[in-house]
Amino acid sequence: MIRRLSALALVAVLAACGGNATVPENHFYRLEVTPPETPGKLLIPGVLEVDRLLAAGELTQRSIVYRRADNPHQLMAYHYHFWNEAPGVLLQGELINYLSAAGIANKVLTPEMRARPDFAVTGRVEKLERVIGGSNAGVIEMNLVLRRINDGTVLVAKTYTREFTPKDDGLTALVKGFSAAARDIFKAFVNDIAAQI
Repeated sequence: MIRRLSALALVAVLAACGGNATVPENHFYRLEVTPPETPGKLLIPGVLEVDRLLAAGELTQRSIVYRRADNPHQLMAYHYHFWNEAPGVLLQGELINYLSAAGIANKVLTPEMRARPDFAVTGRVEKLERVIGGSNAGVIEMNLVLRRINDGTVLVAKTYTREFTPKDDGLTALVKGFSAAARDIFKAFVNDIAAQI
């Protein structure tokens, strides 16, 4: 009987100690790239397929990545702040929406649609990170390639990099900065396509 009471007392003490601790809440963020206000010129007659953008290391995960300005080689990830999808999927979706709204092709689809594409966009996310210290900047860098399917001709192959300073130190301001920087990259990509076709 004494053992049971001791065990119950121990459980009650442990529950009381842990009961006051607050569990950090997870936060999820999405990119929201503003589409062009009006469609531009049709550049690609037919179907344009946009594949999932590749990534490596921490960028294959959903955690928001950062590094310190004085140590550019070490990447770290926030524990409770996540993208709502992995960056390659997130940027693929936003690029599809942007290219569709820009009206550069008759159809802009993903490979999952199993359409027969006339052109394909592939790419890789190289950087999507916060830089702590100095200007507290955000950096986004991606490679984008446009290829004609029937002969394999590469029409555009370029690395796009944008750095920005968020309005404040909060992660919401950082995400808004990433959205604006991604829009600027997508706009530059469309201009490069127009110059080649």
